[in-house]
Amino acid sequence: MLMKTLNFVGCILLFILVFSSCKDKVKTSNIAENFDSERIPAQIELTLNVLAKDTNHYHYFDTLSHFYQNNKFKAVWIEKLQDSLFRNQLYNIFDSIVYEGLKPEYYYVDSLKYYLSLTDSAPVRDLYNIYARADLYLSNLLIGLWHDKVMGRTDPRVVLGMKYTLPYPNHPNFDLFSVIDKPNGIKQMQGYYPHDSDFWRYKQMLYKAFEVTDGAETVIDTIGIRKLKPGDSTTIIFALAKRLVELDLLPDSIMAEYEFSNIYDTRLSNCVRNFQRNSNLTDDGIIGKSTLKILNASHNDKIDEIRANIERLRWFGVELPRPYVRVNIPEFQLYMYYLDSFRVMNVCVGKGKERYYDQKLNRYVVSKSYIDKPLNHETPQVYSYIDAVILNPTWTVPSSIVGREMFSLIVRNPGYLIKNNYQVLRNGEVIDPYSINWKKLSPSNVPYTIRQNAGDDNSLGKIKFTFRNPFDVYMHDTPLKSKFKLNNRAVSHGCVRVQDPVALTGFVLQNNVKRKFDDVLIMMGKSPQDSLLAQKWREDTTSYKKVVTKTFPVRLEQRMIVFFDYRTIVFDAQGMPRFLNDVYDKNRSIIEAMDSK
Repeated sequence: MLMKTLNFVGCILLFILVFSSCKDKVKTSNIAENFDSERIPAQIELTLNVLAKDTNHYHYFDTLSHFYQNNKFKAVWIEKLQDSLFRNQLYNIFDSIVYEGLKPEYYYVDSLKYYLSLTDSAPVRDLYNIYARADLYLSNLLIGLWHDKVMGRTDPRVVLGMKYTLPYPNHPNFDLFSVIDKPNGIKQMQGYYPHDSDFWRYKQMLYKAFEVTDGAETVIDTIGIRKLKPGDSTTIIFALAKRLVELDLLPDSIMAEYEFSNIYDTRLSNCVRNFQRNSNLTDDGIIGKSTLKILNASHNDKIDEIRANIERLRWFGVELPRPYVRVNIPEFQLYMYYLDSFRVMNVCVGKGKERYYDQKLNRYVVSKSYIDKPLNHETPQVYSYIDAVILNPTWTVPSSIVGREMFSLIVRNPGYLIKNNYQVLRNGEVIDPYSINWKKLSPSNVPYTIRQNAGDDNSLGKIKFTFRNPFDVYMHDTPLKSKFKLNNRAVSHGCVRVQDPVALTGFVLQNNVKRKFDDVLIMMGKSPQDSLLAQKWREDTTSYKKVVTKTFPVRLEQRMIVFFDYRTIVFDAQGMPRFLNDVYDKNRSIIEAMDSK
């Protein structure tokens, strides 16, 4: 009975398969009665040679030459294009492109639509060229879109330069032609997305953004006004109030009160402060360059910002094994990812480029003068492994800081070094700073190493976290705790200062067996977490002898991933987005690169 049932089911399945295959199969002869399919390969070869020579636009026709040549220039899509279901699938792909943060013009969608529209009405003599172009444009679209969805449209190492060192590409076995060479290639492309859950949030934001068809947005014109402070008199008050209403920061019921006002009053400045606080700007109510830029961000600007952040996810679209540490630079936050949860703490990151950086750099290239070299303390995007926690670290002062910030103080009084716990070394030997004729040296050429000893006033604080990277940056404690109260915490020389270094120490040492976190706490003079051990520690009258005062490295038995991310749109606990100040102005570079191809 069971076998009969299985045979019956098998027959039904076989019938379905045969019926489905007959239904889906479309013969080329359906195109036209006198259409000669044997002429298509020659036409494809001829057309491909023409398209591949176009150097004015970014395309894959030159790459496709190898694919079609290996395929004897046979058409890939002509038969499938006779199927209305397949065409509907294509048009769904066309419509979905913008919701990937990409643009249809990247892939010649209009050209492809044009040739598809001609296939139903053109005379037979023209169909060879039309179908050849439709076949090639469709292949170009699919492999281009497939590449951009997986790898990103741009190369971060080109767009952002040497300060981007996160792994790229993250898909070393990526097969560009699989989308046109495999039966399920298109389905595979449609189903691919970055692992990061923020992708779906960004995509939902794009859906909502493209639904909006509101009128013109108010632009605040502050030509001639460098900074607008609370209490100042200005002609832009009504425009400012109107813009705050548009951003839902001010009720529109009070708009009339500001129609003829010229005073930047407390109510408006408080709204601006809230706006600054939410954007990670200094919340002083002063409308300067950064605040104005975000206030004036148009609807299209925000769409571009979403697109830039989606592009970043594609560059780094892998799912990392937990636990790991992530720093989001524009957010000034560090994330500790446990196996099933995460914890956040404030950090300080590097200052951005100084004003008029590009102009000063051009001047420096010509003059080669040390004083003309512009400052750039941006924290780089690195990916590495934390290998050690250094207790009571020393600080070897970078030559740039010695020359620009310390040299004039040393020249006036070499005792500045002694007072601030610095040592001067040459070839590893300590030298008396008073024995050096500092006036004969120059800021750009100080042939000594200046090192700050461990201690309460050390610039790295009590703890330093090391990981290999080409920039010699690291994470560390700091004696300047007040900086963590700022909204804009881009204040360092490039390294990352952490608000709670003890908590981070416990996180990165969680897999240590030989020297555990409790051991380190005791070495720091702190109570261990284990209750029994803590009781013994409190009762031990010699516990102070276990406190380490000299520099002491604690090696991680299992190195932990750390990477410095850069996202300017983040989400709160309720899933609401926050548009942050693009502290290093990276979004603009990404969008320009995406749209330039």
